[in-house]
Amino acid sequence: MPIKLSKIIPKALFTTPKIPSVAVVGLMVVEYVILSNVIAPEPKCTLNVERPHYSTYLKETRNIDAIKLNITSECNVPQDYTEVESSIRKLEKGQQVVVYAPGLERRESSKSDPKKAEFRDLFALCRLGKSMSYVGSARGLVYLKGGGTIPVKDDSGIFRAANCGIGAQ
Repeated sequence: MPIKLSKIIPKALFTTPKIPSVAVVGLMVVEYVILSNVIAPEPKCTLNVERPHYSTYLKETRNIDAIKLNITSECNVPQDYTEVESSIRKLEKGQQVVVYAPGLERRESSKSDPKKAEFRDLFALCRLGKSMSYVGSARGLVYLKGGGTIPVKDDSGIFRAANCGIGAQ
């Protein structure tokens, strides 16, 4: 008498799905939407204004005396570009006087770090040997990849002396 194979090999337990495949796909989509909203960080950006300083780099490379202002915008998400209005103020007879204000400046984000944009060419000519105290400030907007803008502002803190006078006679 021949032995039936169906008695030796039991039916597979998972031959028919217990949950319809459309429901499984739907659950996966819902899970993706929830996780992407939870995991995606809220965009935050900061502006870092360094103290105005006498630029030895400009002296060595272009033979000019200048007070330089470096600014960096940095975000936790990629940015397209940053636009800022910056200024350098000096302290003269107890009053703050704007000695450099280049207007609206725009810098693209760095290719190597798309979360960062750097302003490294802001400077005002000065006369070496005349000590003055300076402070830098900037405010502007960061334009994010995919849309949206974030306002940013910063200043370099307290007035610091440099041995080069902007507007000095």
